[in-house]
Amino acid sequence: MKKKRRDSPNLLRALLGLYVLVSLSFWVSSFVTAWELNFHADRHVQEPFRIDARTNLTKEVNPMALAAGIPAGAKVIGINGADYSGREQWQSLMATARPGDGIDVDLILPTGNRKTVSLTLKTLPFENPHTSRAILFMRESLISGLLPLVCLLIGYWVVLAKPTMGNAWLLLVLLTFPSVIFQPDGLFSGATLLLHLTWFQLQLLLSAPALLLFGIYFPERSRIDVKLPWLKWLILGAQGIGLLIILPYEYQVYVGGGPGPLLGELGARAGQVFNYLDLVCVLLYLVLTLDKLRSASTPDARRRLRVLNTGMGIGIGSLLIVFILLPSLGVPIESSKYYWLSYTSAVLFMVAPLTLSYVVLVQRALDVRVLLQMGARYMLAKWTLYVLERVVLIVAAFKLVGPIFGKKQPHFSDFIGLLIFLGLIFSLRLGVRKRLQSWLDRRFFRESYNAERVLQELSYEVRRFTETEPLLETVARCVSETLHVDQIAMLLRRGEFFQMQQSIGIDASGVLTLPAQSSAVRYMTNSNEPALLYRDDPDAWYLMAGNAERQTLERVNAELLLPLPGRNRMMGLMALGPKRSQAAYSRADLNLLQALASQTGLALEVSELAHSLAAEAAQRERANREMEIAREVQERLFPQEMPTIPGATIAGHCRPAQGVGGDYYDVFHLGEGRVGLAVGDVSGKGISAALLMASLRASLRGITLDNPRDYATLMHKVNRLVFEASASNRYATFFFAVYDPATRRLDCVNAGHNPPLLVRGDAVMRLQADGPVVGLLPFAPYTEQTMQLAAGDLLVCYTDGISEAMTHEEEEWGEERMIGAALCMQQGSAQAVLDCILAEADRFTAGAPQHDDMTLLVLKLDA
Repeated sequence: MKKKRRDSPNLLRALLGLYVLVSLSFWVSSFVTAWELNFHADRHVQEPFRIDARTNLTKEVNPMALAAGIPAGAKVIGINGADYSGREQWQSLMATARPGDGIDVDLILPTGNRKTVSLTLKTLPFENPHTSRAILFMRESLISGLLPLVCLLIGYWVVLAKPTMGNAWLLLVLLTFPSVIFQPDGLFSGATLLLHLTWFQLQLLLSAPALLLFGIYFPERSRIDVKLPWLKWLILGAQGIGLLIILPYEYQVYVGGGPGPLLGELGARAGQVFNYLDLVCVLLYLVLTLDKLRSASTPDARRRLRVLNTGMGIGIGSLLIVFILLPSLGVPIESSKYYWLSYTSAVLFMVAPLTLSYVVLVQRALDVRVLLQMGARYMLAKWTLYVLERVVLIVAAFKLVGPIFGKKQPHFSDFIGLLIFLGLIFSLRLGVRKRLQSWLDRRFFRESYNAERVLQELSYEVRRFTETEPLLETVARCVSETLHVDQIAMLLRRGEFFQMQQSIGIDASGVLTLPAQSSAVRYMTNSNEPALLYRDDPDAWYLMAGNAERQTLERVNAELLLPLPGRNRMMGLMALGPKRSQAAYSRADLNLLQALASQTGLALEVSELAHSLAAEAAQRERANREMEIAREVQERLFPQEMPTIPGATIAGHCRPAQGVGGDYYDVFHLGEGRVGLAVGDVSGKGISAALLMASLRASLRGITLDNPRDYATLMHKVNRLVFEASASNRYATFFFAVYDPATRRLDCVNAGHNPPLLVRGDAVMRLQADGPVVGLLPFAPYTEQTMQLAAGDLLVCYTDGISEAMTHEEEEWGEERMIGAALCMQQGSAQAVLDCILAEADRFTAGAPQHDDMTLLVLKLDA
């Protein structure tokens, strides 16, 4: 059916699961009933008479009931003392009764008199006493057991493969019909009987409408239905009205004590109308199918219909001939002499469901003649090999094993022939037979075999290519020649588009592109699978494609789109047109092409990388050189020589985490013997942080040229200059101090930096931050602090790269360990303290990568 559906495949699969549960339960229960009636008939009773559904009158009365006084035409009003409530009561009684049980039947005789008759139920007779029960059961199992089960399984498979296709569900209903038409219901009772009969009636009512709809919509909508759409609704509407009558009628028949005169008459009329409508549906199906053979819009549709008609003719025709025509001609097919006819018709019948599944599932059908020629030749050759193998074994057995049985006392040497015979069997089974089968497959499917071999070899060869053009040309030409595809387009990614780079049989004038966000590319990217494009039955991705995308696909006449995947992205795609034979791309074709496409995508990525490696190497060399220059420049920004301070020593060091960093320290002379000390930490790392660090240094050096005394104002100016020279997300923590050796006075301002440590004896003090970081706000308040240092004091200024140095397990060194290292060398010089702190930090990290710049500035007053 061609209607667009928005049904969820998962919901439909759940519905299929429920359908499978019900239909298989029906089949299993019916099969068990058939087994019981064939092999354990002595456990069950013969029905003494039947009861008419409309009138509750007795009919088909057997001699036992006639002898007991039950005539035909008597009305049943009660059974075993209970009022007669319908067929369910009677069938439940017959299903549960055992031979020898007695029943009482209350009747109104045709004369009008009431009568109660007592009956003793007898054993169910065997219908074919001259035929083996096992043979009969095998026949019944094949005809009414195995074949319906195979039909059901084929129907499940089709719907599971295409759950959103309406024709698949119609096919499932049609293939369910054989499982109900021949099944017995004699051993069911109660609710089980009602469920069994409900499913039976439902399938009887649905099968003819399903056949009609299948004839209308498969493989495309009938032109008769286009002109007369009301015709199918007239038929389906009449069946719907009849269903509203049949349902209450059947309810009254089974559990309501009878339908009554009016409902009984309506039910009988409705049953007759249903029979006529079923016949109309069958005839319309034949008319619609034959008309489509002339009016089908595509060759593929005509091929499907020819295959369908041929398969249905063989399958259904075999049953009609064996079970209807031959019995009417007097052939006793029930006798054991003609059982082979039943088995032959059963085998031929399987052509029908297999044909149905083939024409519904296959994307492009082959012609009937091609299928018959290929199948006949292949089966003839295969059976010839089978016969030859058996002939060889028989001759070998006669020559090698026969002499052993011809002697009364065989010699030990005679058993050598037996060993040779066993070895021959072993070699035929495992060696020769397999090779002959392989040769046969290559002989009759040489094209597929050659295609597989060539494409596999090509998938290995494409790895050697490093140039794009010869790679694309080789792949396109080989695929075209191997699969007989006249139109191929190779599109490669160029930014946000896929542009055609190589083609065969396609007009290359103009630029053919597909956007990276097109429906086809999104589908292949998400699924990593080929995209099949059959315009008679398009997939969802094609229905969602825009007009421009469809025009591009039309220009390349695409029937199959193959992604060319790289490791992390799709490098391109290959569009293949239809085969010359008009056959669909098989699963084997798709597997081989997908493997080839994967290797081609990787080869394209290698080619792309090979072309970019040289440029990247040159660029990397330039970047390394520029980084080296930047590192040299930055090293020149740090103090090249520490100033001499009376009564104190000073040392500083910066170890960047990368080539250049954002940490900063500085020591320089101010007027009147004073020394300026500065430590900063710029946010971020690398070149950007180094540039801001250079700007911070330049700002500080420029502001201190006039020997300022108001250090809070100095920090405010630094903040203003850095704010104007940096981006809004860039800032720096900064500590600046001025030390006067004459008075041992330390004046400092801290702009959000780690509090420097002042170690005096065993006591440790921190110079807390009293202002925000510089460069983040245009105006920020800062407060100047003054401290009086004493002999032996130790001032340690550091960045967080020191205290937060981490091990491989990401454990931080911490300020406490840093203070412990400083205390250990408290009596040494500033350089000794600095070396000790850095050595202890390195010992703790044990070679772990450095995550941040590490900077220390140490001032040590003499004791």
